[in-house]
Order: sequence, then C-alpha cells, then structure tokens
Amino acid sequence: MTVEQIRSRAPDPFELGTDVYRDIVESAADYAILTTSLDGTITSWSKGARTLLGYDPDEIIGLNAGMIFTFEDQLSGSHMTEMRTALASGRADDNRWHVRKDGSMLWASGLLMPLRNDSLEIYGFVKIMRDRTELLESDEKVRANEERLQLILQSAMDYAIFTFDGEGLIRSWNAGACRIFGYTEATILGRDARVLFTAQEQDALEWEMETASKEGRAQNERDHVRQDGSRFWGSGLTMPLKAASGGKLGFLKIMRDDTDRHEAEEHQKTMLREMSHRVKNSLMLVSGLLAMQARSSEAPDLRRALIDAETRVSSIAQVHDHLWRQPNVETVELGNFLTELCDRLSQTGGASTLATEAQPCNIDTDRAIQIALLVNELVTNAFKHAYPDGHGEVAVRLAVEEDKVRLEVCDRGVGLPDSFGAKDRSLGVRVINGLVQQLKAQMFIDRSPPGVRFSLLIPK
Repeated sequence: MTVEQIRSRAPDPFELGTDVYRDIVESAADYAILTTSLDGTITSWSKGARTLLGYDPDEIIGLNAGMIFTFEDQLSGSHMTEMRTALASGRADDNRWHVRKDGSMLWASGLLMPLRNDSLEIYGFVKIMRDRTELLESDEKVRANEERLQLILQSAMDYAIFTFDGEGLIRSWNAGACRIFGYTEATILGRDARVLFTAQEQDALEWEMETASKEGRAQNERDHVRQDGSRFWGSGLTMPLKAASGGKLGFLKIMRDDTDRHEAEEHQKTMLREMSHRVKNSLMLVSGLLAMQARSSEAPDLRRALIDAETRVSSIAQVHDHLWRQPNVETVELGNFLTELCDRLSQTGGASTLATEAQPCNIDTDRAIQIALLVNELVTNAFKHAYPDGHGEVAVRLAVEEDKVRLEVCDRGVGLPDSFGAKDRSLGVRVINGLVQQLKAQMFIDRSPPGVRFSLLIPK
C-alpha cells in the first residue's frame, strides 16, 4: 500500500463518531500525540506533535515512527522494543532523546499504548510524549552541583562539616569530620551531636541552634571531645538548613581544629599580662623611690618636681594595672577605662571631688593610654591650681560623635594664668600639648568664668 493510500484510507482514531476526541487531542498543545499501524507507520499527527517535532502532518504521515528516534536508538531497535513491550504489558513508558525535523534534539517523556477497535482487536498504537529537555537540563545541573558539593565536602580534610536535625541527631558527616573527631560515618550517623561537646558544655548545642535560628548563624569557639576522649579547641560556625519551600531541615556546622592557634594566643596573652604586671610593679617601685626622694629633699622646687614626677609615674602604673586585666589587649572600652581611672584620681583630690560621665566607646589600646595620661594631667592640674582653698569640683565627660570622641575636663575655679599657652614651658603644659599632638586631636580652651573648660575632639 502506498503512502497516499495510507493517508486516504487509514482509519482516523480521532474520529470515533464525534469530534470531541479530535478536539481533546488538538487542544493538548504541550503534548505530541500520534498513532501508528502495527508495523510502526505513522497514521495521524496532532498539532502538539507538529509543535514539538517540527513536521507537518503531510510530511510525516505514512512514514515510520522510527525516524523521530536517534540514529543509535534506531540501530538498537528501541522503537520496536517499545511496541513489543506495549503489546505484552499494555503500555511502554519511554524517556529518551528524540530528533526534530531540523536535526536538533529534545528529551521527551512518553507513553506508547495499543489501539483497539470495537472488537478489541489491536490495529495500531498511540504515542503520547512531552518535551522534558529543560527539566532534564535542570536535573543535570542539580546533580552536577550535588556531585561537586560532595567532592568539595569530602576533599575539605581540614574542616569538619556535618549536619544535624532539630533534635541534635547527626545526619551527615564528611571526611574532615572523621579525621578531626575520629568517628567514622557509620559510627556517628544518628547519634546525638552533644557527644562532641564536653560534659561542662552540654547546653552549648541548644545555644548554637537557637542563635542560628534567630540570627542566621552562630559562631563558636570552645573545647570539643574526640572519640578517644581527648580534647581540642574547635572554631566553628553553625547555620540553619532550609528547604526550598521554606521549611527548616536542620543545621549545618563547619569547624576546624584550632588548638595550636588557641594555645599560641593564650600563651601570648599570658606573656603580655605577665610583662604588663612586671612593668606596673617596676613603675610602682620608681614611684616609691621618687616619693622617698621628695620627702628627703629640702629644696621646695625640687620637692615639687619630684612629687609631680611621682604622681605621673603612679598614674602610668595604674593605667597598666587596668590594661593587663583586660580580656582583649588590643582594644579598650574607653568609657569604663576612664571611669576607673577617675575613681582612682578622686582619691588624690583631697577635699575636691571628681564627677565622671563617660559613654561606651571601643578604641585601640595605644590611644586609650594617651587619652588616660591626658586626663590624668588635666585633672591633677585642676586639683592643684583651680581651687586655692582645696575645695571644689572637677568634671570629666566623654561623648561619642560619629568618628570622633569629645573629651571635656572642666572646673569652676580661679581659671588659668595668663601665661598658660604656647609660651608656657612648664612640664605640665608640654605634656598636655605633646599628648594632643600624638592623638591628632583638636583642643579648645574656654576661659569664660567661672573656671576653665578643656574640650578635645579626638579621632577614634
């Protein structure tokens, strides 16, 4: 039978006494629907088939359906295998590459089923297929990303990377975790992650989960326990795991063994504190010697100079005493630092009082020392010269202003002598001016009675 005879005489399965079947098939624009005879010759071709595969009905009806399969599948007889499976099982599922008219490829998901007439005799097949190329490419990307992620995780031997659920049960475990903790994947999966923490910090996991849930991450540094019971200092980060739907899957923890770094830092801190403690003790010894020399001196000017020197050395010793007790040797909370300094200075004011108002402000230690020495000099001078009768009040205020801090030291005393300023070559004035220059600060002096106000703008 010729192609023309097939096209003219083949029963149209879409016309079974009503147009409703044809309307249904032609409306399924996203699906290629075609029928074949028992030998695979195409007998009908839907609009969806034309859209997906590019052939018009007149071009393809009468040709063998094998032409829409790849050359490799044609050689292996895949289209014939589909028909045999459909005859034996009533259907044949199919997911494979197909070929369009222009030679391009599409990944199609399809179904082949036998066609029966009113006598239930099989006279052909119907094939329904859909273009799944984008879905396949998306799946391939996901699979490739998962494979890359697994490769990265397993290659990260310096990091323990593992996940645990909301109950704390471990769900995944990489090779780095095996190396650091000693547990194999088989021995740790399903166990409570609290086994990795010391007995004193069993509540740490709850804190990590709660903080990570609220803030998106929880940084932590603490002792952890290996399988053999030994301890190490772990530095890590815990983050919540969320599904695409927004639901929480659990938590991801990434950490490394930072024992060497931690021990080196602790050793350095110990050495710095020991050194600072010794410096403070040496300064106190010098202060005591100056005080002893001042008491034995008969010259008033020399006695005054020695007492001033003793006061300054003592103040420096007190600053070091504060610093070596700081948890962080690199930065100082300036507000608390000055408040403690002024508390000690108030004990040297005799009948005068010292009021302090200081806002919190973190600043590097070197600048904090310079500011403390400046405050010490200004307050000590106010105690000595502002109130001849020894009774009065000195005020110290610290305020934070964007990238600067404003420091004020003021009194309500007799004011400054006319000689105070650039021409004054006294030690106290030279110390004040030197510290202002080192701090790169701006100093303003308000001489309006009563008293005097020193205002300094100091870069943070």
